[in-house]
Order: sequence, then structure tokens, then C-alpha cells
Amino acid sequence: MSRISVREVGMARANAGDLGSRTYPVGTIGFYSWNVPENRLYGDDVIAHIYCATPAELAAGVPIEKIIQYIDEPDRRRVAKAIHTAIVTGERYDAEYHMTHVDGRILRVAANGCCLRDADGTPSIYTGTSTILPLHASADAVDPLEVHCRAALGLATKRRHALAARYLSSALRVLGA
Repeated sequence: MSRISVREVGMARANAGDLGSRTYPVGTIGFYSWNVPENRLYGDDVIAHIYCATPAELAAGVPIEKIIQYIDEPDRRRVAKAIHTAIVTGERYDAEYHMTHVDGRILRVAANGCCLRDADGTPSIYTGTSTILPLHASADAVDPLEVHCRAALGLATKRRHALAARYLSSALRVLGA
């Protein structure tokens, strides 16, 4: 998990009214479009809820960095790399990750998208969806192997052991985590 400063917590609480109090059920899908050359992401109110932004911010467009800042480590690097690969190669993007917001919300999210290109073949518009997934219902439902693999992946990523991180990521995919 990334560290969040006391100042950020205070700012989030001060702006809580701007974020809205509406909650969305598991399975709710949000839609977004990202103008890659201008680095402006636009999205609906579900995307605002998921990524701790206001609808007004997303109507005006926000940098992608604002959207990915609450993705938990080590998921953030994996997601950023997958997005980059999708932009460079034109391949589709699919990822599942956990997010912890400064206001304390924890979400599990599945996101997908693709980067469309203009007539010259330059990456232009990246469009996709994000879906709210269920968190584990209880401590009994948590697979201990998944917990240990996630902890080991965090250490491997922190220590820059790329091969170990790759194997642990593969293990988590096999577990469906």
C-alpha cells in the first residue's frame, strides 16, 4: 500500500462533499476516454467514484496520474506498464487491482481498454471501462496463499527482483487473484 500523508487525508476530508456520497453496487461499470497526446482523461460519475475524483474534474479532464495514484503498490507498476504496452503496441488492456483512497475506501477494480490511433498511426484516444468488483466477504474467504503471494510480490517489487515478481504475478493470475 502506498503511504498517504496527514495533509492528503485532511484535504480529502475537506473535499468529501465534492466527491459525493453516492455509492455504487458491485458490478457497476464506469466509462472513460483519455486524450493521450493532451494527457486529459474524461469519465462518468462511476469513474469519479472509483478513482476519487469529482464529476466536475472529470468533465474538464484530469491527467492520468490523478487516476492511477490510488492504485495500491505493487499493482500500480503492473497497471502502468500494461497501459504503456497498450499505447505502444495497440494491444488491448485488461487488469485487476486494489485501490485505497485517502478517505479510507478500499475497492477492487477490473479495468480494460484500448488505445485508438489517428490516421497517421499515432496513439490518440484511449478508451475503456472500469468495473467495481466484490471485496472478500470475510477473513475466512481470503486465500492464505494469495495473501502470501501478494506480500512476496510487494517485497520482490520493492527490492527490484524482476524475475521473482514476474513468477509471483503469474502465480496470482493462476489463483485468480
